[in-house]
Formats: sequence, C-alpha cells, structure tokens
Amino acid sequence: MLLGNNYNTPVDDTMLEGLERVKQLLVHGKVEQKIDALLDAFEYGKAGLDLIIQALQNEDVEVQEAAYWLLQERTEQRVKLALQAYNPYLFFEYLFIIEKYTDEVRRIACVDVSQEWQTLVTCNYNNIIQVWNMQTQQVICTFQPEATKKFYQIAITPNNRVLGLWNCNDYAEVWDVKTKEKIFTTHQHSDWFWHIALSQDGQSFLNAIDGEFFELWDLQVEGVITYIDMPDIGHNFIYSSSHFLVTEDKKTDQNYKIWDWQTAQVICTLRLSGYMPVITVSRDQRFLLSGSRNDGIVKVWNIRTGHELCSIISNSSSITGLSISSDGQKLFIWSGDSTVEVWGCSSSSSLYPQHKTSNIP
Repeated sequence: MLLGNNYNTPVDDTMLEGLERVKQLLVHGKVEQKIDALLDAFEYGKAGLDLIIQALQNEDVEVQEAAYWLLQERTEQRVKLALQAYNPYLFFEYLFIIEKYTDEVRRIACVDVSQEWQTLVTCNYNNIIQVWNMQTQQVICTFQPEATKKFYQIAITPNNRVLGLWNCNDYAEVWDVKTKEKIFTTHQHSDWFWHIALSQDGQSFLNAIDGEFFELWDLQVEGVITYIDMPDIGHNFIYSSSHFLVTEDKKTDQNYKIWDWQTAQVICTLRLSGYMPVITVSRDQRFLLSGSRNDGIVKVWNIRTGHELCSIISNSSSITGLSISSDGQKLFIWSGDSTVEVWGCSSSSSLYPQHKTSNIP
C-alpha cells in the first residue's frame, strides 16, 4: 500500500501512525480536533483524501461542513460523486439583506439573479427594470420596456440578456441589459404566455400556453422550434424550469407533482403547506426549494425522491420569491416588499484557504 503525496513513496511507520491518529480523532475527538484532523489528512495522499470524503457523513455537522469545503476544488471522480450526493443547504446561514431599492418605489414585482451572483435584476410595479450590484447595493443601469401592463415574470440568460414576460399582453420581450435595447418580441404569437423557463445554455426558452402544451423558442432564430403537448397538466402548474414542472394535485389538497416535461412522466409527489407555494430548482437540478406565503420557512427537497432534506428559517413572515445563484452558493429569499435576504455559507470563501491548493495527487 502506498500513501503520501507521492504514490511512489514507500510508507513508513511514522506515516502509518499519523494516519491512524487522524482516523481515531475523526471518530472520538471533539469537533475542533476532528477539523484539525481533516487538515492533517492532506498529508496522507489517497488514504487521507478518502478520510475527508468519509467525513461528509460525520456525526458533527461542523465536521461535515469542513470536509465539504475542503473537497470543493478536488477534481477526482470519487470526490465529485461524493459531493453530488451531498446537501450543501445544511450549512446555509443568513448573510445580509438588500433593502429599500428606491425611495419612490417600496415594492418589487419580480426578481431574478444573474449567472454571477453579484448582479440582481428587479422590476417594480411601475415596470421599471433595475440592475443592481449586490455587493454595493447600487443600481448599475435602469430601463423601462414599452409594455403598459405589469410584469408577470423576468428571467436572465447567461449572456446577461433579460427576458421579460407580460401576462396580460400575451407576449414576451427579450432585452439586452448592457445596451438597454430590445432584441425581439414574440409579437403575440401565443394565445397565452403563462410561464417562461430558460434553458441552461440560455439559447432557448420554454413557454407554457394555457397549461395544455408548451412552445420551445430559440433566441437565435427568434421563433418556435418545437411543441410539447401535455394535456394532463391543465392550468394548475405553479412552477416550470427547462426540465421540470410542478403541478398541484387536483385530487389531494396540498400535494404537488414533479414532472419531467421532456418525458411527460411524474417523478415524485411532494406535500407543501400553504396557498400557492413558491418554488425554485437548483441549477444542478438536484434540489427543489419551496417557500411558504404563510411563514418564512424554506424547505429543501430531493427532486428525484421527494424526500425533505432540511429547512431554512428566514427572517421573513411571508416568502413570495426564491432564486439560487448559478454556482449554487447563494440563496435569495424575496419577501415581496423592498427586501431580499441573502443566504449562503459564510465559510465558503475563507475556510482554511491554505489548504485549498493541496497537492494531493
């Protein structure tokens, strides 16, 4: 058996004793000792890395968190698989709040977060779109679309174009955030633009029409490229992404079905409390987060099994919007007035930085 940062280096008794000490501390030590042992594990090559992976299941959450962040920059396949099976929302905590966007407008109609989490796009009830730097809480730019009706939804593509949707006017517009110019409009092509979901690559969007079938629009050709017919859905779906639909179960109160819209099959069923719960899905499509309009609790679910994984208790009495940053490291909880809470892991950028570039092979 070979250990150490160089796999060709023979194991000596001192190294074996050190590795055994790390194992014992991870089992019997106090929290501080366990975390120190994780740092020492970097000295023992592959076997040490395996101990850090195993620590994701440690009985102490603080140790799990330390292991989670120490593994973030690893490229080994076994590390990636271990992280994919883990729930980072266990470590989320309240970071700060963004409030009072303007003195004139005290409420926000809709909100979304760009691919870089520092940028937030909001639209108030006067249909004024503002792009914010979330670190400085300052407006980067402001523009107002031509529509006279109120926004139903806004969404952001990876190239920082904004897709604005007006429910009453029955059409969608695509705007460029940087130039503040309209790129194109759908010209009332659909009978009813009920909901829009952007693809992961930002090249297309899915439009729900009457809750009966869906149009897939291509942003490059500025037109519909295919249709998806799902007549069993009806008007009762409350969320759509580029892969999933969430619909209310007509037969059972407060039950909601998660659909794969590409296969038109139900993946699982959730029981969500409150009227019209707020829902979002993580960018890696592993987690569904639900918020209640009746309280400030955000629940995290396994989107494939429907199992509840953990809860986040916000400072809001009513949650009316949720957004997740593209890297999954920040959660934005919108209370529907002039505030957005920002949640994440405070240690994500500062936890043991001296070990971030460890030379474990």
